[in-house]
Amino acid sequence: MDFKELLTKILSEVKKDEITIFTEPSEDNEILNKSKIGGKPYLPKDFVWPYYQELPLSFLAQINLEEVKALDKDNLLPDKGMLYFFYELETQEWGFKPENKGCSKVLYFEDTSNFELIDFPEDMEDYNIVPEFKVNFKSNISYPAYENFEKLNENDVLLEKYETFEGYDELYDDFFDNYCDFYEEYMDSLESHTKLLGYPDVVQNAMEEECVEVTRDFDMEAVKASPKKYKEEIKKAAENWILLFQMDTVETDDYELMFGDSGHIYFWIKKEDLKNKNFDNVWLILQSC
Repeated sequence: MDFKELLTKILSEVKKDEITIFTEPSEDNEILNKSKIGGKPYLPKDFVWPYYQELPLSFLAQINLEEVKALDKDNLLPDKGMLYFFYELETQEWGFKPENKGCSKVLYFEDTSNFELIDFPEDMEDYNIVPEFKVNFKSNISYPAYENFEKLNENDVLLEKYETFEGYDELYDDFFDNYCDFYEEYMDSLESHTKLLGYPDVVQNAMEEECVEVTRDFDMEAVKASPKKYKEEIKKAAENWILLFQMDTVETDDYELMFGDSGHIYFWIKKEDLKNKNFDNVWLILQSC
């Protein structure tokens, strides 16, 4: 068995499905009930625009869930209705603190009849209005970044079943360096880093435990006082958080929306909340180079 054979076996156990999103500029700026990035959102006539620290959130995207239903192989998303993603671009909070709650918002409407394009608030700066982009979707296989792979393989749980294979010791010594090389090639092969579901394209560190801590699933004062006591509980709770939506830089010839320095924003959700179509507790994290 060589590294490629071992890696293929392991990745078959941990791979996920993602829905990759591709964008192209829209010329008419009149997309209504279809998926899109930017432009005016298609929402109820009495929609109340969300604010954070007296600043209006920017509208990022709307996803018509019927358009992605066939690509959602694990049936994680609702099969109809529309998802909407907002984020406050003036501050571009990183989501590292509980006080950042409200800097982003995710809305879900199952019935979108009698909706219309909603005008931007009068106090929204033009540079915080994202121009409209058409989107296309593609189903892809998603692999864990090195940081996520380390957590999945804690105590060698992924590798231990192969210990009896001839040449395992030599493979193990170089496995993680080889995995980094594999993942770098995989990332270079991606045509887009904007997506629904799958693994996050990590820039800095794994985020699941951070979601647990910052959303105060635990009494963080108690955690600080006895970190060892809560380590396993936080780790277990982190398994309940999954990536809902990741957004990369979008740009045209005369516009660019970048998060930090060539970073991504990640919308995280608990599995049971997604199952119950509850998007009130989605948490945003920004990572940047």
